Amino acid sequence: MRNFISMSIFAGLMIGIAGLVFLHVGGLGGAVLFAFGLMSVTLTKALLFTGKAGFLPAKESLQLLPMVICNALGCLITAYIATYTVNDSMLATLDGIMAARNAASWLGICVMSIGTGVIVTLAVYGARNGSYLPLLYGVPVFIMCGLPHSIADAFYYWVAILEGRFATWMIAAWIWSVVGNYIGCNLPRWFMGDKFETR
Repeated sequence: MRNFISMSIFAGLMIGIAGLVFLHVGGLGGAVLFAFGLMSVTLTKALLFTGKAGFLPAKESLQLLPMVICNALGCLITAYIATYTVNDSMLATLDGIMAARNAASWLGICVMSIGTGVIVTLAVYGARNGSYLPLLYGVPVFIMCGLPHSIADAFYYWVAILEGRFATWMIAAWIWSVVGNYIGCNLPRWFMGDKFETR
């Protein structure tokens, strides 16, 4: 149990670091550097919600709830670190992300998050089969398309909250991104059927 909690928090911390890089660099460069987070999670076998949701057997899927909560706690740690690096450029990027999430309907958040889930599962699938290229390309794809990643968004929301910018819509937006990510993470397995290897 201790290992489950620590590795789930660690995964969130890694994605938070990736989010911090994106806030500071932005654009395509920041999106490419964000891939460090998912690569780190995969290399260390940390427990990331979007990295596990498409691979766990149905009977084990209940562990995803404490996993996503611990991931969000890991993001909080990195968000606290981020408060010591705040500058105008970083806040401008954060404001852009917040504006996009706030402008989207709950259905929009959910549907867009499905896209992220598909991409992340295929990226992790590639890594499990010996190729990290899907990680390198897949992460910038969902970022540049503006598709929400629930754990990265947890980091962005935490930063906003620690900067005194809490808004109640963030709670519902995050929950719908979790739902959408979960659906998307499971679509490759559904479409591929027996060809989907979970090794």
